[in-house]
Amino acid sequence: MMAVVGSRGVMAVLASTLLLLGGATATAQAEPTDPPTPAAPCAYPSVCFVKDGEVVYAYDQVTPWQYLPALLPAPLQVINTRHETIWIGDTKGGAQCIQPESVFDKWLDTLESVRIDDSEECELL
Repeated sequence: MMAVVGSRGVMAVLASTLLLLGGATATAQAEPTDPPTPAAPCAYPSVCFVKDGEVVYAYDQVTPWQYLPALLPAPLQVINTRHETIWIGDTKGGAQCIQPESVFDKWLDTLESVRIDDSEECELL
């Protein structure tokens, strides 16, 4: 048997439901995220590796691939103040190009190497 409820009946059901919930209403919210950490100071023409808001490594010269003094686990930022591209390499053998004059947030993996190019294009030669 199906019950038919008029508009007044629906309003009564809604009112009693709100009364039971104490007048609370539910709204969808995104999960909170941490605010981005401001980039540490990194002067031109440097490439800076920033961990926990502090510069841990900085490079100024065009270089072939070279290993960092120690492995650098994510999360971290790479700041490229140069007018050329740079490349970062991780311990899994991956490489990522960082565009000129940009900040790159690295959320995964561990960095082990860097290459500073004299090119504005992301091309490994």
